[in-house]
Amino acid sequence: DLYLVKITSIPSGLFDNNTAVTNFNYCFDKCTSLQSIPSGLFDNNTVVTSFYYCFSDCYSLQSIPSGLFDNNTAVTTFYGCFFYCTSLQSIPSGLFDKNTAVTSFYQCFSYCTSLQSIPSGLFDKNTAVTSFGSCFNECSSLQSIPSGLFDKNTAVVIFDDCFYDCTSLQSIPSGLFDKNTRS
Repeated sequence: DLYLVKITSIPSGLFDNNTAVTNFNYCFDKCTSLQSIPSGLFDNNTVVTSFYYCFSDCYSLQSIPSGLFDNNTAVTTFYGCFFYCTSLQSIPSGLFDKNTAVTSFYQCFSYCTSLQSIPSGLFDKNTAVTSFGSCFNECSSLQSIPSGLFDKNTAVVIFDDCFYDCTSLQSIPSGLFDKNTRS
């Protein structure tokens, strides 16, 4: 772990020959100096099922490339994937569109204290999700939540602390949790 702290970038094609990888759990955990993620990093990893805390504690990471997970259609969890990425400023639209088997986004963006907005329709294709617990917990710069953010996620049973301590939120859209089986 001590060596990972100094990593500022990830080489393109790093995992191109590792097509049998099934999880990237804690892969870049605590890479506190990581500033960017190359596009296509996981393109050849089509059997991956888990990105559990993959980029957690990457304090210097400011953005996520569009299409980062497009070829990872077997993924079932993004639990804590971007947990404590305190410099993350944006989430690309459609980031999870191809990940239709996902059941958990628990703590996915928790403590992303620089995140100001969530793209509309971010979770529209993730209809198997059962947990958004603490998903945006402590996102203290988050200013708004798009209407209908969870409209397609009718299997959700856990929303506990989803927006806990999002101190910059001015309001929560009416009916945000109405389409779900439990809120």
